[in-house]
Amino acid sequence: MRTLIAVAAIAALAACGQTTTTETTPETTTTEVTTQAPAPVIVITETDARTRIEADGYTNVTGLVQNADGTWSATGTRNGQTTQVTVGENGVSSVTTTTTTTP
Repeated sequence: MRTLIAVAAIAALAACGQTTTTETTPETTTTEVTTQAPAPVIVITETDARTRIEADGYTNVTGLVQNADGTWSATGTRNGQTTQVTVGENGVSSVTTTTTTTP
């Protein structure tokens, strides 16, 4: 009966993404739990954000500010349109047209 309960506990912990090793002797039980490390945080600098925006074809990049979530927002011009651009770790992630300028 104890073995069945121990096996059920190990299976439940394994289903949660944790590794559990249990060694049983007649007098003692040892349990070791290993968890996964969090993913590394990628930090984008102001220079890197500006470079990514300009590499995406935007000129006149102004108002570059960092958002609370680590992304950067700015206003830039591409194809004659002034656009609000948001840059994340994967590059230019959001673009919304705000006004149209005449060439």
